[in-house]
Amino acid sequence: MTRSLLLVRHLALTALAALPVLAQHSEFETNPLIGTWERVSLLRNSLSVQPPDAALYLKFGADGYWSMMEMPDDRPKVNKPLEEMTKQELFERFDKVDGGWGYYIVKRDIVNRIHDEDIAPGREGAQHIREYIFEDKIMNLAGTGANRSPQARMKPLAPQPLTDKRLVGTWERTALMLDGKPAQPPAPEIILLGEDGWFSQTHLPKGRARIAKPLEEFTKEDFLNAYKNVGAARGTYAVQGNKFTRKHVADIDPNLVGYDEVREFSLEGDTLTLRGSSPAGVKVEAKYRRLKPRPILSWSVKPQE
Repeated sequence: MTRSLLLVRHLALTALAALPVLAQHSEFETNPLIGTWERVSLLRNSLSVQPPDAALYLKFGADGYWSMMEMPDDRPKVNKPLEEMTKQELFERFDKVDGGWGYYIVKRDIVNRIHDEDIAPGREGAQHIREYIFEDKIMNLAGTGANRSPQARMKPLAPQPLTDKRLVGTWERTALMLDGKPAQPPAPEIILLGEDGWFSQTHLPKGRARIAKPLEEFTKEDFLNAYKNVGAARGTYAVQGNKFTRKHVADIDPNLVGYDEVREFSLEGDTLTLRGSSPAGVKVEAKYRRLKPRPILSWSVKPQE
């Protein structure tokens, strides 16, 4: 990519960062990263890793937040609590599953994704520093080291129809009622609602210790320590009147793939209230606050060599 094109892109990102968040939403195409991307290939040290790794989906928001989901399509649908699963069933549920969310910052053609929370425990604060290069409509996220490894090539997902954009942004759950009783779990829920009609959400407990061994060597207790109360999903969403619907295209629980999560909502400023029922028929009422946009161009960290 020529120096002049890099300069034009940097100026566009600078202008975007100076806009109010609603203006960013209305002109989200200005930032070439914004949208939802599907990884189509992955090379590490010039060797193919995807396949066998599953496809990965990466989302960049205009508000400076990102999310990532990696969930194989062929996992068995074992419909029972984690505590009742065998070690083999737990392995098959979580093998090659990954994801998380955080904020990102950009310096010229380098993007740094900072991890607030991950599906795998113990990776809070990790940074993924990548050069981003566009090859026609394909985005290549390449390592900044001498061998430029890894290299992940990604294609954009087609935007979904979204006629009502009031809920676009990143939301954190602050309260939860189940059948009228307070039940906020130990993990906050984060929902990213994109301008492009795609969503991702995570429910990740804080304070989980990293388990420093391969998944194949996990005991059943290790699996429960790592993944109990963990939730994650991605898909499309729609807003019609006071109805908010999320279709789970992928879910950490394979039994929820294809599930339409329908909620009635009310919005007062940056406070969102959702009401509905769980798949088990439990009445749910949840409150969320919209997270303040993060500055995209504020990076003083030197890229890794």
